[in-house]
Amino acid sequence: MKNIVIRLPLLLLLLALMSCSALHEVVTPEVDEEVIAVSETLSAMKERQASFDFFDSRFSGSANINDTHYDISGTIRIRKDSAIYLSLSPFLGIEMARVLITPEEVLFLNRLEGTYYQGDMDRLNRMFNTNIDFHMLQAILIGNDFSHFTSDRFSVSRDEGRLLLRNPERYPITGAALGLPFQQNIWLDQDSYLIQENLLYEPGKQQSIRATYGRYNQIGQQDLPGEVSLVITDPGNRVKLSLSYRRTSIDEPQPMEVRIPERYHRME
Repeated sequence: MKNIVIRLPLLLLLLALMSCSALHEVVTPEVDEEVIAVSETLSAMKERQASFDFFDSRFSGSANINDTHYDISGTIRIRKDSAIYLSLSPFLGIEMARVLITPEEVLFLNRLEGTYYQGDMDRLNRMFNTNIDFHMLQAILIGNDFSHFTSDRFSVSRDEGRLLLRNPERYPITGAALGLPFQQNIWLDQDSYLIQENLLYEPGKQQSIRATYGRYNQIGQQDLPGEVSLVITDPGNRVKLSLSYRRTSIDEPQPMEVRIPERYHRME
């Protein structure tokens, strides 16, 4: 159980390409027959997505790992397309772990055990049997779509008062070594075109993630989610993260440094 708690920050970082339930939910949702223009819907969605140079927010919430509950809190910072910083402090404000992710490297400090990991996303993807890159993680955390992925196979329908974008085979424009494609459904608010749910499924591994975005707040003329719920599943595990962002600011850079203390031992 202790190892599960310690790996929680990595689970948060490695939001794999999954969906939260059975494959039939991905392939055959209940939708109306009316078809909306795909190009217009994609353009409207992209226009409403958050764009900033620096994101900083406190978060609090909970994690449920295979029916075991944990309260979590911490800080998340994002320097656009450059770095993601995470500090996790679940115990009375005492920092338990610190993580820095760049497109090339992952640095993870486990303060409880005095250990660290330094390497690339490929090794962590193999460790957790996942497929994710830096830019995908960045988009999931702030409610954006994947700008570096193909968009040519989307269709658009109405689904219970929302717009549903469906793509049966989506993959990176470059860097296809991630082992994709995957199936994706994106539900949009039909008035604002903001993403309400993002469902991804990789059939070969039966892995999925559903990201649900609650209320949006306007910060610096940008629409950013105030609540994020993530459900991560594979055939043997289920993780649910419920996060509430607070004291969020954009374009106000904050420190993102992660130093490895000399006494720490490298995780093999």
